[in-house]
Amino acid sequence: MGVLYRGALLLACTLVAVKAYYLGPPPAAWSEAVRYARALAATSSLDVVFTLVLWAAGAVALVGVSRRPGLTRAVVAAFLATGALAALYAVASVVMFGIFGGFLTYPLLTLVGDVRMLRSSVALHVTPGVTAGLVLLPTAYVVTVLASGRLMPSRVTAIRGRLMSLALLLAWVVAGQYAYAREWTTRQDRRIAENAHWVLASSAIRSAVSDDTVTLGNEFIDGDLGDFAPPLASSRDRVRPARLVTRAGRSIAKPQGPPNVILVVLESVAARWTSLGNARYQTTPTLTAEAGHALVYDNFYAHIGRSSNSLAAILLSTYPKLDFQDVTEEYPDLGGTSLASTFRDRGYRTSFVTSSDLSWAGWDSFIASRGFEGVRDYHDLTCGEPVSSWGVEDRCMVDDMVRLIREPHDRPFFMMAWSQQTHHPYEPSPGTRQLSLLREPVPYEYDVDRYLNVLHETDAHLARIFAAVRETGMADNTLIVITGDHGQAFGYPHDSYAQGRTIYEEDVNVPLMLWFPPRFQTVVRQGVIGSHVDLAPTIAEVAGLPAAPDWRGRSLLDTARPQRAYFYVAEDHFRLGVREGAWKYIYDLREGTEELYRLDLDPTEQHNVAPAERARCTRLRQRLAAWAEANRRQYTVDTAPKAVPGPRPKA
Repeated sequence: MGVLYRGALLLACTLVAVKAYYLGPPPAAWSEAVRYARALAATSSLDVVFTLVLWAAGAVALVGVSRRPGLTRAVVAAFLATGALAALYAVASVVMFGIFGGFLTYPLLTLVGDVRMLRSSVALHVTPGVTAGLVLLPTAYVVTVLASGRLMPSRVTAIRGRLMSLALLLAWVVAGQYAYAREWTTRQDRRIAENAHWVLASSAIRSAVSDDTVTLGNEFIDGDLGDFAPPLASSRDRVRPARLVTRAGRSIAKPQGPPNVILVVLESVAARWTSLGNARYQTTPTLTAEAGHALVYDNFYAHIGRSSNSLAAILLSTYPKLDFQDVTEEYPDLGGTSLASTFRDRGYRTSFVTSSDLSWAGWDSFIASRGFEGVRDYHDLTCGEPVSSWGVEDRCMVDDMVRLIREPHDRPFFMMAWSQQTHHPYEPSPGTRQLSLLREPVPYEYDVDRYLNVLHETDAHLARIFAAVRETGMADNTLIVITGDHGQAFGYPHDSYAQGRTIYEEDVNVPLMLWFPPRFQTVVRQGVIGSHVDLAPTIAEVAGLPAAPDWRGRSLLDTARPQRAYFYVAEDHFRLGVREGAWKYIYDLREGTEELYRLDLDPTEQHNVAPAERARCTRLRQRLAAWAEANRRQYTVDTAPKAVPGPRPKA
């Protein structure tokens, strides 16, 4: 029993230490140290429960073989081996958490070979320090347990010590569960509090006893890769006719001469929180009013809830890599023709401005070579102090935009802007009157109320851009494009908080408005399905420019384009998704589960009809397999899997 006690106690300490490694070194300040201790208890309490269960199982086994010395030694050896493997896997699991956004599951383990581009993500995290930990920790565990046996206290002292250790471990569990319930339920990395060993074991058990697990596979129908390849060069060598077509089929001439273009990306703004996407809200009255002179797209999507990857998709018309990294940091020199370069090469003055900090995630380096003649972030906007760690008020960004609009122009301009106040913590400008805008029963009312008010505030500043364009006489020759970089979730209609943790509509469906007065006398709403990769070719077509030959998206005005959009999430789970017509399919690589929704009948995605639509799920899963393969080919060089012979699907 003594070896089991020492082994269990040391294993518990080891698993807690591994979670401490994840959290980082403890702070020196007392108040911060207390908070750190609560976080450590919250994230490691289930690991202690795992150890206690293992200890109890070993004790029961020893009692059963107490009269057979050979079996007793075998039980002790098996316990130590299990503890050593558990210590090893604890280190590996923290590495896996950083790669996959969650602990390894059996379905994900079987799929890593299918989604082969993830190998680079794994290799990136296997550092010499991690390798040393994987090798040395199990050995040190066994040696320490055996060596500690030389310190043999009296029988009474040993019993007291074990009872005290058990009490301390149980107290740690109770304190950890309390801290988790109070402070960790809404954190983005809350799944680090799970026990990695049980996550893997339980997923393997479910896979063995249930037939619900599905696989992505490598096979797809011949032609599916066409969704992700640049269109044929022959169709892109010419500029399309300078006409737009409304829903009624009436052609509307575009302005004469090169139009100015203003592209505004709203940080963390989902369509559902705007007046454009949800009639119950009055958060964006400016956009609602200006939509009377615009094309509004209801089914426009971000590929992922991550700003950096949205930036790459918007600027380069390319799909971000299907992994867990920010593309601006992982590929600062990612090849491709920038939308800004396309305009600059045709004589436009180009600029980029944001109220945020471009040093975040390598944005400054990424943007530097993308064709912008002027780049300004909050350090250059001297209108006041930052309202949060993310930057200054969006008012400052709009001040800069209005100044550029009012300057004398000897050539057309392309201006791109990226807001920041609608990013967490949704800090309103000082002195701004707070309105009652919430219209849904969300669990995080305080955050949502702040978010909606800041969105309303940013919308009010956008009104100054439209006014400046009109006052300078450029309204007839200026295209203003408004979109969001990704959505934002607040626990309703799904149990998710913040950004990028699901691919439900509130996370990936973003607004898109193309403003072009006076050619639009009423709002024209389009049901066309598109995504960020399609934005650059759409803007180019409206402006009368040819699309770059390497752009992978299609203009939303192209009636022959596929009515599909693709998205993914790499946080709590790794999920791939596709919207095709009214259907939206989601596949979870970690769990091997699938969801299917018919959005025209179920817009809030509450009724999963996948069990009744097996054939449709299989077909859409093939499209996701094609996306995974196309993405792998784009970012790596490898042998391509075979495609299933079949008819080329219709667009």
